[in-house]
Amino acid sequence: MGHEIIKYRDRHAIIHDMDLWVIRHFLLSEAEACDNSELAAFACGWDWVGPGVYIGKDFDAYFDGDQARESAFLKLLEGARVRIESFGDAVPLNYLATNLQSSLACFGGDLPVTGLVQQLEKLKGLFTGARPVV
Repeated sequence: MGHEIIKYRDRHAIIHDMDLWVIRHFLLSEAEACDNSELAAFACGWDWVGPGVYIGKDFDAYFDGDQARESAFLKLLEGARVRIESFGDAVPLNYLATNLQSSLACFGGDLPVTGLVQQLEKLKGLFTGARPVV
């Protein structure tokens, strides 16, 4: 599999395709729970078309420095982190297979929570300027 480079303003985050797919799922779950249809539509538009290739995730065009949108997205990231951490040490294979399996996403085992949280921190850093520990 590949890696996706997400750019916003003068910052970037490099995230593994599978991790971004999982994060997208939890962002959508959180957006639906918070009734934030605008951010749900943005995240839903991220289409994984092949290794290292996502389309529809133009952060510059969507956020464009809008602090309200940025703040709402940071809240979604935090909510997604809470959802992911609620699994304990790992998101179980049966959850992944039931909710995230696709032609590109084929899971062979549980997914460690710590790695996903690190990837969420990278996304958060696009807005805060913080450099996550990798």
